[in-house]
Amino acid sequence: MKKRSKVIKDLIMDKINVLQALESLSFMLEDIGSEEIITWVNSELSGYSAEEDVPDYRKVNAILIGDLQVGYAVYSNVNIPIVDKEALELFGSAKITSPVSTIMHMSKAEEQIEDHCLCMEANTVLVNHYKASNGTVIRAHSKLSMYSYSNMLAKIKDKLLIIFKELERNYGNLDDLYIDFSDIEKRNAVIEKIESVIYNDNSVIIGDNNVIKDSVVGDNNENR
Repeated sequence: MKKRSKVIKDLIMDKINVLQALESLSFMLEDIGSEEIITWVNSELSGYSAEEDVPDYRKVNAILIGDLQVGYAVYSNVNIPIVDKEALELFGSAKITSPVSTIMHMSKAEEQIEDHCLCMEANTVLVNHYKASNGTVIRAHSKLSMYSYSNMLAKIKDKLLIIFKELERNYGNLDDLYIDFSDIEKRNAVIEKIESVIYNDNSVIIGDNNVIKDSVVGDNNENR
């Protein structure tokens, strides 16, 4: 009977986390010869730049929350409706560029704190231009849909498991963290499969104008 790779069993049983699994994958793929795959692994470990696009699983829905003044009355922490597709791209979505280590912290915070508003102030001039409500927006910020970080982490874990299983199927047990990619035909087939795993996602596609990097969840969270 074939011995299953330790990294697969440990990841399934949560004996290692997603960060440790990515680090193991980084060692295994040193000689794979695919700049696209190596860039993905490194970006997940170190984070994406603000200018980069990100995989679809890192693109999440957001709502606009703020303080609205109508006459002399001020309404705090209300949902601010927006009017069109352009506004939705600006304020109704966000791409998460943080490294996996930060996403793990945010995921833990989501389990502990129901209100996980992000510390990203929205431009009030733009908000007032696009808002679909009376009054003046005094301040505003974006709030992710519930458990965005937890769902994101789960998707990365699923992708890692599929990749590890594909590598094991083609190259046997992975416990040595080394793979001989000298068979070019087999290597190219594996590269194609891994690339399809990385970028195959059914998340909503958003614009590139909203970037949330190393955000803080809740008042008491210190990324612990």
